[in-house]
Amino acid sequence: MKKLFIAALLFVGVVSFAQDINQKATRDQREKLTPEQRNEKHLQKLTSELSLDKKQQEQVKQLLAERSAKAEKFRDAKKDSKTKPTEAEREAFKKQMDTEKAANDAKMKSILNADQYTKWTALKKDHERKGDHRGKRDMKSPQERNQAHLQKLTTELNLNADQQKQVSELLSERSTKMEMLRKSRKDTGAAPTDAEKKAMKKQMEEDHKATDAKMKSILNADQYKKWTAIKKEHKDKMKDHRKDKM
Repeated sequence: MKKLFIAALLFVGVVSFAQDINQKATRDQREKLTPEQRNEKHLQKLTSELSLDKKQQEQVKQLLAERSAKAEKFRDAKKDSKTKPTEAEREAFKKQMDTEKAANDAKMKSILNADQYTKWTALKKDHERKGDHRGKRDMKSPQERNQAHLQKLTTELNLNADQQKQVSELLSERSTKMEMLRKSRKDTGAAPTDAEKKAMKKQMEEDHKATDAKMKSILNADQYKKWTAIKKEHKDKMKDHRKDKM
């Protein structure tokens, strides 16, 4: 437990640094859309793309509401479950997903005419293709992610060769600490005590200051000012995202 706690302290600070320079809030997070609002937005898009008439709009609206209800039910079930699904449960879930997709496809086919259905199928494929692309990006190795972070900072802050080297080393240190945490978490599933949480918060603040000091020593005044602005922008977006989840 002690090893986990120490690693967690290291992790909190370095992850915050990684998020400050790389993550972006999604459109729905920024707009704080409810499930109903997302459904309405999706319906408007389909109405425009497929030229849906009034009757079709009502039918598609009902279908979207049914999908949202099932998704909410699944999320609630995940919250209640304290154990990881078995291989058999994962296989059953995959089979259920395939069945749900087939049923949804059949319902859309019954609502749309032939031309609309062809267009809708094309929209689905395009969405799935973009989803696969996002998944591949998420599967990047730590080294690849660090390189992407470095390239982003190099562009936004106009880093010179020496600065790139120093920032690269800082990112590498972060990856090592993150890996330490992942390994430690496998050794125990115990939750930290209130005292440990308090100590973790204090350590997080110290890690923030340490990272800030390192970056300040690497960057010139103008670069440091821009980097601070990037951090603040991300922090504000994360606050909005957390409020949206409450």
